[in-house]
Amino acid sequence: MNKMWLVAKEVYRKNVKSWAFFWMIAGPIIMGLVILAIGYFIYLDQSSSSVGNVGIVSENAEINQLIAAIEDENDYQFDLNEKQAEEALFAEKIDGYLVVEGENVDLNAKFYRHNSGKNIATYNIEEVLSEYRIQKQAEAFNLKQEEVNQLKDSAVDIETIRIQPDDDGAVTEVSENDPVTAAKIGVAYVVCFVVLMFIMSYVSIVSQEIAAEKGSKIMEIILSSITATQHFLGKLIGVGLVILTQLVIYGILGVIISYVSGLVLAQFFVNSSENMENIQAGTQAMSESFDPAIISDYISQARPVILYGILFAVIGMAIYSILAAFLGSLVSKTEDVNKMITPITLLAVAGFYIALYGMQSPNSAIVRLGSYFPLFTPFIMPFRLANDTVATSEIWLSVLVAIVFLALSIWLSVVFYKSNVLVYSEKGLIGSFKKSFAIWKNEKKVN
Repeated sequence: MNKMWLVAKEVYRKNVKSWAFFWMIAGPIIMGLVILAIGYFIYLDQSSSSVGNVGIVSENAEINQLIAAIEDENDYQFDLNEKQAEEALFAEKIDGYLVVEGENVDLNAKFYRHNSGKNIATYNIEEVLSEYRIQKQAEAFNLKQEEVNQLKDSAVDIETIRIQPDDDGAVTEVSENDPVTAAKIGVAYVVCFVVLMFIMSYVSIVSQEIAAEKGSKIMEIILSSITATQHFLGKLIGVGLVILTQLVIYGILGVIISYVSGLVLAQFFVNSSENMENIQAGTQAMSESFDPAIISDYISQARPVILYGILFAVIGMAIYSILAAFLGSLVSKTEDVNKMITPITLLAVAGFYIALYGMQSPNSAIVRLGSYFPLFTPFIMPFRLANDTVATSEIWLSVLVAIVFLALSIWLSVVFYKSNVLVYSEKGLIGSFKKSFAIWKNEKKVN
């Protein structure tokens, strides 16, 4: 046992002190900052490219007044005819022009812009013109303003209610617009992405650690003082501790960032008296309408998805780690690891996309069956949980299947590692598996 922990300690120390571990920690953070920066610059670009100088070609003084009263960042010009507006557009004096034709209910409008110019937002103009047409139609039918407002508010919204009987026969009704449902789906997304990111980050590391030193003289020396099983499990424990270290570091960074962000926001609001007044007014309004029981109820409803989500995430990480170790045990050279782990990486991506499909169609046959397949369970089951389309017995059945598959994978990995730890082979996945299986059968006969 001490020798196994010695191997785990060495694997842990080697990985934590490497630059690869540093970039594994910093990589997601840098990527997140880059994505935020890109999103920010896209927002700035959209904000600047959706407004500009707009020519209005209309002989209707009432429409011109309505458009001139629009409160936006566009600069409207009304002293142009259609030919002048077109010339101004090609001369880049304006970014587009609107041609309004017809009168009253027969109103027709077209907006012209250069193919390589700004994409001017026209929804404010559309709203004004629509309001104008409705008003003229109301005048034609001698409708009062109250009657017009009633017609505007006559749209029918269909709210979808999902009903589900519990074990006692009571029927539960849940609206698809329920904020708790949105929170549950958010948890499912987090679990799904965490498992996928883990697979992309650590599957290769696990396989390389198991494949390292295999088929070499060094391994013969190592196995003279430690069993192959202890060596294999020691490496797995070492990589597991590396993963745990990364999670702890992220947790600490999350707490620090939250604390610093709170201080910065507090300082910002303290330095602005107007903001402080708004905050105080908002706090008073919230305290009058806030009911702690509602938040407590939301948390209690979302708690099962959070707890089960953590369970499925842990099981998923363990399954893919053991499978990566199993494939690593079939490899004689670390250079071949990436080729070996390709199948489980593709399976993980398939499970990820089935899970995204399951968010919209949780009762689909492929989603229901896929949730019991151990490699897909960590991705699909959280979404079925979030949509309340799976019974407790089905949840634990999928957990049981996944644990049995995990135990079988551990046993198979240990057996194959013991059989081929000193074997050097350049065959592919199928060939290496057959050779390892043959060696294991022969050893079993001898024993």
